[in-house]
Amino acid sequence: MPLPPTSQRLLDPDAVPYFLWDLGITVAEARRILAREASPTRDELIARILREANSRDVWTLLDWPAIEEAWPRIVHRLGRARGVWTMMLERRREHVRTTAAA
Repeated sequence: MPLPPTSQRLLDPDAVPYFLWDLGITVAEARRILAREASPTRDELIARILREANSRDVWTLLDWPAIEEAWPRIVHRLGRARGVWTMMLERRREHVRTTAAA
């Protein structure tokens, strides 16, 4: 079971998440963008969330399939967070392989 978000405000559709403060995008608006087909705007939002949000808070807006789908297009935009997310993605993929083989 994942840890809860660092703030309950991240569950409020009208709240502006701390990692999107300068864009003024609400939780509801972010969800709408993330629900769209792949686009530069969606990719930039995914990269920003991975780069700027506490890892506990990432899961309020993203899931692994969304991250994996966008990964080839966003990995170069992750800055200092790239190593952490690369490691997490590799471990997830290994877990999926191990689980599937069992």
